[in-house]
Amino acid sequence: MNTEKQSHVLIIGASGGVGQALVEYYLTVGWRVTAWSRSRLSITHDALSCVQVQGYHPEQVADAVASLADLSGVISTLGVLHNAEFMPEKHLGAVNAEQLEASFQVNTILPILLLQQLVPKLPRKAPAFWLQLSAKVGSITDNYLGGWYSYRASKAALNMLLKTAAIELARSHKQLVIAAMHPGTTDTGLSKPFQDRLPADKLYSPAQSAARIAAVVEKLATGDSGKLLHWDGTELPY
Repeated sequence: MNTEKQSHVLIIGASGGVGQALVEYYLTVGWRVTAWSRSRLSITHDALSCVQVQGYHPEQVADAVASLADLSGVISTLGVLHNAEFMPEKHLGAVNAEQLEASFQVNTILPILLLQQLVPKLPRKAPAFWLQLSAKVGSITDNYLGGWYSYRASKAALNMLLKTAAIELARSHKQLVIAAMHPGTTDTGLSKPFQDRLPADKLYSPAQSAARIAAVVEKLATGDSGKLLHWDGTELPY
């Protein structure tokens, strides 16, 4: 994405493996970075503004949103696959309301509400971007293995919400690109329980994934708005 002034990025979920790597990457290439995280970051830099938030519900980030200015783009890394209470469901009998609700809350509801809040902070007449990390397994077309019900469904719903928002906002923010992206399996806590099944060359370091995400951002064009993108920039099917 070519802009005359593209120097300030907001990283949401900046204390996670990919989020922190993105902060480090953009500082290295000379961007101004605002980092939202629930945990305190250990990074210090003159171009970095760290905002520790209690959570990502609208009322919890209202002050942080109000303080933003001159924003060029947003990268949100929010997402949950498992936690202390649940793992991905392997079969229909494991599906339950609590896990579905938890997955949709983090993977679907919070990202779209954050977009709703942050759109007024993005320029209406200049290039800008909103990139939300999603997952290839959220593709309905590409689902050949089944399982992982709540994660797949919440990511598919996320993709639909972003596609719908992209259509609407193209009328008011003609140079804004809203996209979802599959970053590949990255060596973070999210993928840790499943890494032993992967070939070594299919597990990427956070720094690798951050550089790939940034490369996709750099090439975004308005025609990409509403798409689900692979880490190499190719389009994935819904």
